[in-house]
Amino acid sequence: MEDWKSYIKLCSIPDIGSITAMRLLEAFGSPGGVFAASKSDLLSVPKIGVKTAEALLAARDSAECEKIFARMSEIGAKYVHFNDPRYPRRLLPLADKPVGFYFIGDCDFNAPCISIVGSRMCSVYGQTVARKFAASFARAGFTVVSGMARGIDTCAHIGALEAGGKTIAVLGCGADVVYPPENAELCEKIKKSGAVVSEFPLGTRADRQTFPIRNRIVSGMSAATVVVESDVHGGSMITARLAAEQGRDVFAVPGRIDSRPSRGCNALIRDGATLAMSAEDIIDELRSTGQVELDFSAAESPEEPAPEKPSAALPLSEDESRVLKCMDSSRVSYADEISERSGMEVQKCLAVLLMLEIRKIVKKSGGGWIL
Repeated sequence: MEDWKSYIKLCSIPDIGSITAMRLLEAFGSPGGVFAASKSDLLSVPKIGVKTAEALLAARDSAECEKIFARMSEIGAKYVHFNDPRYPRRLLPLADKPVGFYFIGDCDFNAPCISIVGSRMCSVYGQTVARKFAASFARAGFTVVSGMARGIDTCAHIGALEAGGKTIAVLGCGADVVYPPENAELCEKIKKSGAVVSEFPLGTRADRQTFPIRNRIVSGMSAATVVVESDVHGGSMITARLAAEQGRDVFAVPGRIDSRPSRGCNALIRDGATLAMSAEDIIDELRSTGQVELDFSAAESPEEPAPEKPSAALPLSEDESRVLKCMDSSRVSYADEISERSGMEVQKCLAVLLMLEIRKIVKKSGGGWIL
């Protein structure tokens, strides 16, 4: 069995997470050593119980992984483990690093990276900042890392792509699952100019547990984490805490004191995060501390405004075209009437309208949208 396949086989066994897998690999040297070990040898490893030992023994001759390998071939997925030179070097010192992860795309995981995270329920201000910062980082040569969630994450990926840069989406689901579903078109763009990555088995659906788990990878593979908007209990606050624990720089974009999406960022600044007034400030800070070596001359282009219309690199998706056809150019259109005309659920319709607003194709007006 090829080396990477044996790592997948080990990590595909139920109840064996990254920490348990690493404990076994430290004890036996390789996945092959783990599968060759006797039950008594397995039980001698700290915190390895009878259930885990028996699961490992049962997996020795199992052909279940052949389905995984076939699925990988079907979707063009690859796998990189921590002994592979392509594995992100920044993750290696972490005690809870993933043994490996699946990825679809073509990206240098050891290129300088900056992560941008924030709230799903973000303001127009937050959307604009995320896009502008991501574009500046991309022009400076950074790969922009985020989680492809609604809101700030989506804006970060779009900003990097529109600037012609690279972006990595660290998913809280399997690499073959698109979540949220309205980001299907964006996901394909990311695969062509970066990568989607996931440590979760193929086919894994997103849930409340998977998102916090993936956050350590978002922060861990980056030189710095930028929080654009977050409530005090948002998932982005978890990412910021993890970044600080990992020894990464944490930057926060200030906001109004009476704005809920800014409470988390304002609290981070109060507690010691660096205030981020511009992408240039962040880049200068990273350069001054010697964390990255890049040509930053193209980072900021204040004379070059963000595109008013979608770039050729990001054509309209089928859902976006469908929504636009149902809007009246002479008046305000409302989500419920667009939903009725298009046959699309209201929630999905709102998500598509948010994407169109981010791309400056529609504009919010009162309780509706105008072209």
